[in-house]
Amino acid sequence: MGYNKLPSWKHYWATSDDLNVPCVSNTMSRNRFDNILSNLHVQDNSLIPTNNKDKLLKLRPLINYCNEIFSTSYHGTRELSIDESMIIFKGRNCMKQYNPQKPIKRGYKIWCLSDQRGYIKNFSIYQGKDEQLSDEFESFGLGERVVLNLTKNEWNKNKKFFFDNYFTSLPLLEKLKSENSLACGTIRSNRKDVPELSEDKKAPRGSSDYRITNTGIGVYKWKDTKYVMLASNYHGSEITTVTRKDNCGRKKDILCPQVVRDYNCYMGGVDHADQLRTTYGVNRKSKKWWHRIFWGLLDIMFVNSYVVYKQIHGSITLLDFHRSVTQGLLTLRELPKSNKRQSTSTPKNKGPATKKRRGKEWSVSKDVRLTNRGIHWPKCVTNRGRCEVCAINGTQSRPYSKCSHCNVFLCCDDKKNCFADYHDIDCS
Repeated sequence: MGYNKLPSWKHYWATSDDLNVPCVSNTMSRNRFDNILSNLHVQDNSLIPTNNKDKLLKLRPLINYCNEIFSTSYHGTRELSIDESMIIFKGRNCMKQYNPQKPIKRGYKIWCLSDQRGYIKNFSIYQGKDEQLSDEFESFGLGERVVLNLTKNEWNKNKKFFFDNYFTSLPLLEKLKSENSLACGTIRSNRKDVPELSEDKKAPRGSSDYRITNTGIGVYKWKDTKYVMLASNYHGSEITTVTRKDNCGRKKDILCPQVVRDYNCYMGGVDHADQLRTTYGVNRKSKKWWHRIFWGLLDIMFVNSYVVYKQIHGSITLLDFHRSVTQGLLTLRELPKSNKRQSTSTPKNKGPATKKRRGKEWSVSKDVRLTNRGIHWPKCVTNRGRCEVCAINGTQSRPYSKCSHCNVFLCCDDKKNCFADYHDIDCS
């Protein structure tokens, strides 16, 4: 339902040709899906205390489990960014936030720690100003506590953290420096203890000024089209260049501090994760407030799995990954016994299907061929069909045997065993 969107989930079982999706309707009935959706629970309601102050207790087991798995399954890049993300929700709930600067303006706010590839390593769902936070960092403000809580497991690992002016303060950078962690971000000029820097409205583009505090925190002011301020606990007075366009649209290089270039390069991790999450997000409407968060966490799992898969197996499009996961999960069910799905042999006329097979492309995804090994069995049928492996090799063979799970014809006799070759991982 993420990449094959319809106006309502009930339309997936519609009888109209322009709405019905056989892949969904053949997997389970509409009443079965409705029954599962209405009885879906993450937490046992009988275990929720009456004096509960945790607004996310219905989802707390899933949130804790995801954070544990995300932080241990993948190390990520050295540069990590902290930013806020939104899950769309327009209903009534005390946790709903309004942020006019985000593409999704109304919904649940999530604080995220992400690497450069879009992998969410840690996250926290904002419960509002009444949220019960830990007393470990009670001397810091909200934004500072968010950064410290999200990055705590990454301290003393030579990581670099980047965040915007909502989070940045000099005490935060000093705290991270004491934990052997590098960090920088944009900072507001009215923050406490921020030194005054020169500002000239007539100064040319690329002019800059900086101060180093007694604790070793650098504060920088740089003029692009407007002045911008940044603070860092590891940058010095290094100067580099960035490419900008003038009023005529011509590109030219202008001077800027190194901290500006690093911030622009490494701050977009959470935004990249949001782009991947919303491209084929589930995002189904529901009368239950916590379902939207549940779907949002499901989308984050997809994105994180996609990032890890690309690092292990190479490049793959996000759509192909979603389809591969979907087809792999659908193999857990019994294939329909409809006559329309029994014929997988090559047609008599050699058309595009024959050329596609000779291009070394299987008619069945490897997520179907290489999973659930215990239910792949050769079976004899009355009709003949062209062997899938022989078709790839360019030889003629029309056996009476096929795989009971993949539903394709395969040679399986004393002379040839294409059944074993077809389900071998080296054959993929």
